Amino acid sequence: MFPEALINSPLFGIGLTVIVYAISEIIVDRLRLSVIPPILLACPVIIAVIVFCPSVEYEHYAAGADFINFLLGPATIALALPLYNNRAVIVQNAAAIISSITLATVVAIIAIYVCAKGLGASDQVLLSLLPKSVTTPIAIEVSKTIGGIPALTTAAVIFTGILGATFNHKLLAVFGIKSDLAAGLAIGASSHGIGTSACAAVSAMQLAIGGVAIALTGIATSIFAPLLLPLLQSVW
Repeated sequence: MFPEALINSPLFGIGLTVIVYAISEIIVDRLRLSVIPPILLACPVIIAVIVFCPSVEYEHYAAGADFINFLLGPATIALALPLYNNRAVIVQNAAAIISSITLATVVAIIAIYVCAKGLGASDQVLLSLLPKSVTTPIAIEVSKTIGGIPALTTAAVIFTGILGATFNHKLLAVFGIKSDLAAGLAIGASSHGIGTSACAAVSAMQLAIGGVAIALTGIATSIFAPLLLPLLQSVW
């Protein structure tokens, strides 16, 4: 289906990702499927290409797509611009932001542990799910530190981000939450970069607060996950 020279080139993974995502954006725009982020359409298509095309293996795709994965770091750092522009509000609400993120991180770790244990997940799967609400580079390192499976952690992080991008603002509307500060904190703390990217179309303030929440949640998770894990294991 694809020329061998193209498959073996790093451009294959990059090109396939960009083209499929662009087509997904057009479909969402033309059909007015605002409830569905383009990534939700693009991911199954790329997986289908890898699974059903005999000449294409994951290694062929990853050779180029890993470069896009690398850009997650710079993309997250780019959130510093709206953060800088709204620094006065962030400094003014520093205490509320830090306390909210700390509480959210602790509750998330406990909730994930209890749910995974209750549903019969193995210890390694449970450990892989604990950092699911943190941006991918940090989540992978936390997963390695506590004994999880980095690949499974990555999948959980992506799935969490997609759910956040799809439903976060709709859930906030249902509960009548209109504060950009509260919305940005909730979205950034629960669904990291993918979820926070949806804030760009809503409010620069939300995007800035979401960026702060991503960074603080990553720091808090890397601190509290190893500390809370032995305590939770001793209880259950």
